[in-house]
Amino acid sequence: MIHPTAVVEPEVELGPDVEVGPFCRFEGRVRVGPRCRFMTGVAIGGVPMDRRYAGEPTGVVIGAGNTFHEYATVQRATGADAVTAIGDANRVMAYVHVAHNCRVGNGCTLTNGVQLAGHVTVGDGANIGGLTGVHQFCRIGELAMVGACSYVSRDIPPFALAAGNPCRIRGVNAVGLRRAGLDPAAVSALQQAYRRLYRSDLNLGQALRRIEQERLSDFAEVARLVEFCRAAGRGIELRSGPEPEPGKEQ
Repeated sequence: MIHPTAVVEPEVELGPDVEVGPFCRFEGRVRVGPRCRFMTGVAIGGVPMDRRYAGEPTGVVIGAGNTFHEYATVQRATGADAVTAIGDANRVMAYVHVAHNCRVGNGCTLTNGVQLAGHVTVGDGANIGGLTGVHQFCRIGELAMVGACSYVSRDIPPFALAAGNPCRIRGVNAVGLRRAGLDPAAVSALQQAYRRLYRSDLNLGQALRRIEQERLSDFAEVARLVEFCRAAGRGIELRSGPEPEPGKEQ
């Protein structure tokens, strides 16, 4: 179903059972999978807000079963034949902005007003609280939860609970992991790994080696945590605990 007030340009491909609500706009090379819903005023495939974009052919690819609430925006990529990609079964709430070249996995929740700058990656099952801003090229790991009104300027590791401005690691997202059905032994191993990362006197490299020496990375989830940390570009968020008092920022 396409509402008569929506604008869908000729290059756009919509899968079966897609619903497009009032005043939506789809521009350029956009491909949408089945069973997606777009509420009022959603804009997909607009020109990226990137000075380097020179009109090269780029696009947006959206998987199946996603819901986009009012006035969410997803922009096309920068760089010839590149795409901004969103996976399956995500909920993108009102006024969320997904900038050029972002990649959002499967089963994520982007709450009202989340702003993803260019080239941000969001892992499967991540939950980002309302009015959170994420700096360009940052990564949010799988099943991580970022609290509302946070500012993310470094990579948030998988399975973490984080919040703050600037963002700080508060621990393991234990509730989210249980809801996702992770084995209790794996959750325990992740908690031990996080203690090595955030509650020891070791630097990041030393902590990762200690995690491997203690065989915690025998659990697949911990192995993915280690791999994520070693692949960091902007750096891993290593601040932890409560936010400091005003005037005592670290």
